[in-house]
Amino acid sequence: MTRNIITAIFFIIFGILMIINLVSCSDIFENPVPWPGDLEIEEEPKYDLDNDAVTNQENSPGALQKENINSLFEIQKQYQQDCYKTEYFFCPPSLFLNEIWEFQLITDTCKDPEEVIYKGPCEQKFECDPSITEPETVSCSVPVSTGGNIYGSQEKWCDKGVWKYTDCVACSPEICDGIDNDCNGEIDDLPIQECQNECGPGDLVCVDGKEVCFGDEPEEEICDYKDNDCDGLIDEGQTNACDNCGDVPEEVCDGFDNDCDGDTDEDLEQICETACETGLEFCAIGSWVGCTAKVPFIEICNGLDDDCDGSVDEDLDCLCTVQMVGALFPCYESPLVCGQGYKTCECFDEDCEQIFMTECYAMCSYEEPVPENCDKFKGIVVDELCNNHDDNCNQAIDEDLSKGCYTGEPETLFVGICVPGEMTCEKGSWGNYYEDGETFIGDYCMGEVVPNQTDECNGEDDNCDGIVDDGKELKDTDILFIIDASGSMQDEIDAVLVAMNQFATYYQDEEVIQWGLVMGPFAQPKPDTWGSDQVSEIIVNLSPFSDFISALSGINADWATGSEPIYDLMYLSLWNLAPTSALPWPISDLSFLEDFGSWNETYTDPKPQDFEIIWRDDAQHVVIVFTDEPGQSYISMLEQINVLSSLYNEGISQLDLQQLISNCIDLNVYTFTKLAQKDTTYMGQQAGFEPLTIYGGQWFELVGNPAQLYENLMQIIDDNACE
Repeated sequence: MTRNIITAIFFIIFGILMIINLVSCSDIFENPVPWPGDLEIEEEPKYDLDNDAVTNQENSPGALQKENINSLFEIQKQYQQDCYKTEYFFCPPSLFLNEIWEFQLITDTCKDPEEVIYKGPCEQKFECDPSITEPETVSCSVPVSTGGNIYGSQEKWCDKGVWKYTDCVACSPEICDGIDNDCNGEIDDLPIQECQNECGPGDLVCVDGKEVCFGDEPEEEICDYKDNDCDGLIDEGQTNACDNCGDVPEEVCDGFDNDCDGDTDEDLEQICETACETGLEFCAIGSWVGCTAKVPFIEICNGLDDDCDGSVDEDLDCLCTVQMVGALFPCYESPLVCGQGYKTCECFDEDCEQIFMTECYAMCSYEEPVPENCDKFKGIVVDELCNNHDDNCNQAIDEDLSKGCYTGEPETLFVGICVPGEMTCEKGSWGNYYEDGETFIGDYCMGEVVPNQTDECNGEDDNCDGIVDDGKELKDTDILFIIDASGSMQDEIDAVLVAMNQFATYYQDEEVIQWGLVMGPFAQPKPDTWGSDQVSEIIVNLSPFSDFISALSGINADWATGSEPIYDLMYLSLWNLAPTSALPWPISDLSFLEDFGSWNETYTDPKPQDFEIIWRDDAQHVVIVFTDEPGQSYISMLEQINVLSSLYNEGISQLDLQQLISNCIDLNVYTFTKLAQKDTTYMGQQAGFEPLTIYGGQWFELVGNPAQLYENLMQIIDDNACE
């Protein structure tokens, strides 16, 4: 019922619109706009011959020579030229068609007010609106060889008021080509399908007539047990020494090599305690052994608290024989409160068959008679001793007591780096406080330096044998560190810092070795637009070690970067060590194109032409590279440095670096990378780091173990700085 009512209302409204349109149009197909209608204009007189514009030559707007007018026809013709204005106006638009129609309107401008002389019928001017140029798809039919027609579609658009059409194309199943193949009015209306890209499954979507697979994109590989860069390998070059993610596990006493450095349970110690004191114990084959703390044993007569119960020689008649009865022995123990007291041997019976030692009391208690003012609990004030007793009666026990100590061979004391340490007294025992500052360790000689097993090449006598560097001498050496500062390098940067701080413990900061540091990339926001730059810098040029270690200590890896131009940094750091004629690319031609505009740029500060390491001419030159990525280059070569169209090459290759290194004077190159970057490719080019060491130097595996890095760095220094 409701459906019938709605249908009836629709036809009523449609009929009313048709009637209105028919009333306003004489013929919907021939003239879809109304006639302007008849004008009630008097035919006679058609011209105002008395008008001053006609009778007065001076007032006539016409250009004809009035003296030539000699007939009524000529007068009428001149009047029309002088006074009639012809204009064209658009007719009202049709409800159903988009043609454009117009009508003519003639006005007598010599009359006041102006008078309409003629209003013509609406006539078609354009088939379509010239301002609408966007094509639309319309239905059409195409004849087929078997007879009849099949549906198709074609493009229709308005060209200068005339409809234009493309060829009619038969309808077909929809494909991704920017065309409405199935003639349903929708272009490329295809469902989302599954697809595969280099990172796995994704959504196949038709975009602007082309199929695009939307899925995960390759990213910089990080250690997360995923194949971030979609090369089929997981965490390659990113795992720690134990081939796992994260920090290298700490070594624990369990008989296993937890930190994967090739040693088991090395350098492990912990605090241990007995009833007597606190000490240190050490790990051996998975067990804690060798606690240095004193252990209790049976009390004997020695003036000590052997069983560590707080009493000295208790229940013993020490030194007591018949001959010793009445003899006084100094003591510093309870019940005496402070100072020095005495004990004596006394007979237990008249026959003196049993003899015992008295408790410790003040001297006055043994006088005959005992003075009235005798305080038997306060002894003679003496200098403070390390005995857990208030010897000087100042109500403090073992205060301000310390002494020198040295556990190395006596003949090595004060030779080379070997110096004594210090012990302090705590509750009657000599030792010192452990690293935490709270735990006291008996017999711990804090601060002592004993001989090293080997004599490192650092200008010091490390093994305290009286010969500095085992007879070798330090020679002038320039050492430049080039370190990848991307976020995945944080653990390795920390390990390098720890290793260099260990080296600084014994190294004399001399001018003979100069140190430099180049790092990058670091993210820097663009000043005038969105995005960020990735900038590599000379952190410190060749300088004394103290400047170098201070600069390195203030640097952290940058997780907001991912373009590591290590090949570029090596080239820019070495170019002035080789003859200009031997350079693969002139330094004057090098540019990172950062001045030509980009939302994300990789470049150096300073620019390549000003990027210069201050190498000494007479020194040995060493470059040490740390990175966990393949060799990459972002530099370009321009014949005219400020003209982008003069670009003639892009990128520093491995071969370029080998050519440069082979021509550098007194240079050794050492590279620390993961195994994956030892000899690899990147973007189809050779991008490894071991091949860069073939003219002098060595490749090392990059690890986060400071001890291993220290050994490697000491080897490099010994190979280059000692002679």
